Amino acid sequence: MAASTDGPWSAYNWEPVQASFCLNSPVDYARYLEPTRQSLYSRLRGAPAGALVSRYFERGKMLRAFLVFAACASVGGDPDNALMAAEAIELLHGASLFHDDIMDNAAERRGIVALHEQLGVGQALVIGDDLLLRAFAALADARTRHPAETVLQAMEALNQLARKCCRGQFEELRASRWISEEQYFAIVEGKTASPFIAAGVLGVLLGGGTHWQLAQVQVYAREMGIAFQIHDDLLDLIGEPASMGKPVGNSLAEGRPMLPLIYLWQEASEDVRSKLRSLVKSAGGCDDLIALLQQHAIVERILLARTRHLEAAHAALKDFDDPRGMHALCALACGTTQL
Repeated sequence: MAASTDGPWSAYNWEPVQASFCLNSPVDYARYLEPTRQSLYSRLRGAPAGALVSRYFERGKMLRAFLVFAACASVGGDPDNALMAAEAIELLHGASLFHDDIMDNAAERRGIVALHEQLGVGQALVIGDDLLLRAFAALADARTRHPAETVLQAMEALNQLARKCCRGQFEELRASRWISEEQYFAIVEGKTASPFIAAGVLGVLLGGGTHWQLAQVQVYAREMGIAFQIHDDLLDLIGEPASMGKPVGNSLAEGRPMLPLIYLWQEASEDVRSKLRSLVKSAGGCDDLIALLQQHAIVERILLARTRHLEAAHAALKDFDDPRGMHALCALACGTTQL
C-alpha cells in the first residue's frame, strides 16, 4: 500500500510522512517524558503481562504526554507537577491502541506483533480494560501535589472525554464509508481529538490556568486532533509500515470513513463512483485509487483542510502566559502532521 517514488505520488515529497516525530522546540521536555516512561514501567510491573505490555510503551512517541507538560508550562505551571496526568493519558492511549488493533484486525503495533496476536483476543481485551483502570488510579495520585478539588475536576474531565472518545469510536464502527463531511468530523472530534483535548485540559488544570485558558486549550487540542486524523487518513494510503510501526491500509480494508474518499465521493460522477467502489474493494488497486484522487485534486484539498485546522489550533494559543510552553504546543501541532 505504500506510495512509490516513481508512481502517481511522485509529484509530492512524501519523505516527511515516513519520518519519526521530531520536535524543534525551544523547550526540552525529554526530562519530563523519561520519568513518565519510568513511572509507567513501575506501574505496569504488577499488571497482567506487564513485561510484555511495557514493550509497547517503550516504543511510543508519547505525544499526548508531551501535550500535558507543554499545556501545563504554557499557563505558568510546573511540568513536574503534571507527571501523574501524563502517565494517565498514556495509559488510556495504550488501552485504546490494544482495543483498536482487535477491531481493525491489525497484526502489528509499534513495530512488534500486536498484543492480541501474541496473547489472544480475550487476554488483550482484559489488559486494555486493566490499563483504563490504572489510568484513573494514576491521576488520583496527583492529590499528593494538588488540592483534592483540582484532582477531582481533572478526573471528571478525563472521564467525560474518555467516554466521548468511546462514542466517536462507536459511531465510526457504525458508519458507512460514504458518510458526509459533517458526520466524518463529528466522529473524528470524538475518537481522535478527545484524547488530545484531555491531555491539554489536564495540563492546564494542574498548571493553574484560568477558565479562559482552559476553554482555549480545548479549541487548540480539538483542531490539532482533527488535523492529526486528516494526516493519518493520508498515511493509511501512502505510509510506510516500517517507519509507522503498524500496517498501512487498515482503515481502507475495514471500510472506515476516510476524508480523501469522502471528498472524492462528493464530487464524483456516477461513473467515477462506480470505479471508486471497485477500487476500494480491490486488494491490489491502491495505485489506481491514488491516481484517481490525484486526478480530481483531492490531495490538494486534503492538505488545505489540514492547514486550516492547524491554523485554528495556533490561533487559540495567543492568550497563553508562557511563550516557551506556547511554542512547544505549536511545535507539537506541526510535528504530528508534517507532510
